[in-house]
Amino acid sequence: MKNLFASIFNKPKADKIQVVDPKKILFSVPTLSDDIAPLEPLSEKPSSKDFGFHEDEWCQIEFFPKSQLKTIQQILKEYKQFEQAHRVNQGWNAVYVRKVERVPVLSSIQPIENLEKLLGAKAGGAPFLFTYGAISGKVKNGFTIPLGGNITIYGYVEKDNIPVLGANVGKDPDDSRLTDAFLKLNASDGLFVVDWRAQLLIIGASSDSQVEVWRP
Repeated sequence: MKNLFASIFNKPKADKIQVVDPKKILFSVPTLSDDIAPLEPLSEKPSSKDFGFHEDEWCQIEFFPKSQLKTIQQILKEYKQFEQAHRVNQGWNAVYVRKVERVPVLSSIQPIENLEKLLGAKAGGAPFLFTYGAISGKVKNGFTIPLGGNITIYGYVEKDNIPVLGANVGKDPDDSRLTDAFLKLNASDGLFVVDWRAQLLIIGASSDSQVEVWRP
């Protein structure tokens, strides 16, 4: 979770104690995932070849199997009401913590290899997560698949299952790369994708590749 006190600690030190009303400290994101990736310590400092992102970004855009569609739609409805009730100026005075039961998103004997073939891209190493001023760790049994255009698919493997399959969108992204990945995953495995902060689902596609969007 983002450091609520970052705005305080970043100010110049004063000679006297400052008193801050906690009600005035706002969150910069409206929702976070209840579960974080299983992490393991980094053996060495990350290099420019390693892919990492802030832990608040974990599962902000993620894929789900069609069996969870109704559940995710209900969570989105509840989250929308919460977000509207707690929105204050440029932030939120509370965060909606999503609690989603993790079931296999993809399941096969060689899930990463199959995902590589499907997306037409080579998998890289596990992503690392960081918070303010510190590295939280590297995702255990994790992987990344860079699609180009500042779009990266990521997740981790448990036995022969991928219980989390997310997408990280960088600066000035080529959104068509993510759309193409969705179309392939939807056609092959019936997956849908949710963008939690945008409060929308992309649940299907027509024969001419027009996507079907649902909003609460």
